[in-house]
Amino acid sequence: MISPEVSTLATRRNQVFPVLEEEEVQRLARFGEPRTFESGEYLATAGRHSPGVIVILSGNVRVTRKDVVGVEEHIVTYGPRSFLGGLEQLSGRPSLVDARAVGAVTAIAIAPERLRTVFIGEAALGERIMRALILRRVLLLESSAGGPVIVGYADDRNVLRLEGFLRRNAHPQQTLDAATDPGAQAIIERFHIDVGQLPVVLCPNGELLRNPTEAELARCLGLVSPLDPARHYDVAIVGAGPAGLSSAVYAASEGLSVLVLDRHAFGGQAGASARIENYLGFPTGISGVALTARAYNQAQKFGVEMAIPKTVLSLECGCESAPGMFRLRLADDEWVRARSVIVASGARYRRLEVENLTSFEGSSVHYWASPLEARLCSGQEVVVVGGGNSAGQAVVYLASVVSKVWLLLRSKPLAAKMSSYLVDRISGLGNVEVVSRASVTALLGGGGFLEAARVRQSVSPQRSVTELRSSQTSIRTWRQARAAGSNLPAPEAQCHRFVFSRSTIIRCCAAVLPPCLRIRKTWLSPARRRLDARRSKSFGDSSPTSRSWISRCPRWTVSTPSLPSAASFLRRGSSF
Repeated sequence: MISPEVSTLATRRNQVFPVLEEEEVQRLARFGEPRTFESGEYLATAGRHSPGVIVILSGNVRVTRKDVVGVEEHIVTYGPRSFLGGLEQLSGRPSLVDARAVGAVTAIAIAPERLRTVFIGEAALGERIMRALILRRVLLLESSAGGPVIVGYADDRNVLRLEGFLRRNAHPQQTLDAATDPGAQAIIERFHIDVGQLPVVLCPNGELLRNPTEAELARCLGLVSPLDPARHYDVAIVGAGPAGLSSAVYAASEGLSVLVLDRHAFGGQAGASARIENYLGFPTGISGVALTARAYNQAQKFGVEMAIPKTVLSLECGCESAPGMFRLRLADDEWVRARSVIVASGARYRRLEVENLTSFEGSSVHYWASPLEARLCSGQEVVVVGGGNSAGQAVVYLASVVSKVWLLLRSKPLAAKMSSYLVDRISGLGNVEVVSRASVTALLGGGGFLEAARVRQSVSPQRSVTELRSSQTSIRTWRQARAAGSNLPAPEAQCHRFVFSRSTIIRCCAAVLPPCLRIRKTWLSPARRRLDARRSKSFGDSSPTSRSWISRCPRWTVSTPSLPSAASFLRRGSSF
């Protein structure tokens, strides 16, 4: 059974599971169709489509979910004047839980398209229903109830990829570590899975996927379905960030048929922010996923059709069969026709100019600081690279869960691009240190896991970052010292996780440096620089060492995206 300690259930139970007045039930009757269910009959089955929101007139309905070994766990029992349903009923997606009649049940089934009519025709009653649907999804997310089960190793880049995709789409899921969780071993033995095939995903409909793509997982969960090639939309919106979602809400509220497409998830860059405090209307702040989830649900309330994940490849202006229409070509050989197109493709993250960056992305390099990344680097040191608001939000958020945050600035002072409230907040954090005019020059490691990073800080503001690519790394310095006959002790191998900024996080298994190789934080005198130069030559390295900053296994975050314009998209027909 879902724990009563879950905050949403403990504090807002009457809103999560409201009981309607008799007069309210009568008002809803005109929007639905009468249904009867025999004792033991399923009103909803996880992984399958349901008739919609079901208002119970008589009888009881027991709602459960199955754990990884198929044992039912009780969630709630509905009685007369209660209603069964979740956010998935807004868009006609498969149910996340099982619901079975306890005795004979009579009810009213309100289909998804009629449910949207309720929100418009019965505003006050529709508000209560909408709030309950949202809170029920929050309850499932908090308790990891419903949704697919991911089985794999906790540090596997594909496990993190699948977890991130489901989290960004506000879809409940459960992850079992193949190394430690008995439930994971039970699934591996039950389906005769070789460890080389991990991760696997067990969908609510019973289908087993082996290391699926995001599109394959979305199809298995019923998040996406084939689009009708004969349908003509009034508006097609490419990108489901704040700009795309707000456009969808305004267009749909005016009665236009709207389709929103995004290749990954709703929310865009804003959805990856741990906390936003300068957004109008939220004086206490709000997480990015909570903010954009409200916009996403609001768009669905007005009948916006969501196609996520769907990748748009190109845009064609007009065609002979439908003059005056635009055509969008999708990655899965589908076409979409619309009378108007809004390109809200949003930000593209800047990436470090490091040759082997791609080999670490997804496993040790991430581009946002969410609860998933915070869990990975809890109690460790983190390096945030970037000086914009996204970097500042990542620093403030991560400082509460890690031992120390190094904020690495490539050029300008912190206040040049960051909001004042974030600058003030960071200056008051005791475990945050800002390092200016510094750059990452190399990432070292193998198998997708970072072992060391080369970082160099410039002495002169006029010096280019590109001139500072020859700084030493901790591992290399130790090896050279040993080769020169030094008795320097070997670094102890410990697991550390590192972060980048704007939501770039680097995780790695690196070495803890001996005290003599810890971070240098003072400007070196000319005499000290000459001494370091002589020591450098003794190690076989002739590069100047004006001031080097040796990172001890941090995490990085890279920020400042570029904004592709609609015109450039039309010219090159690139994907989003």
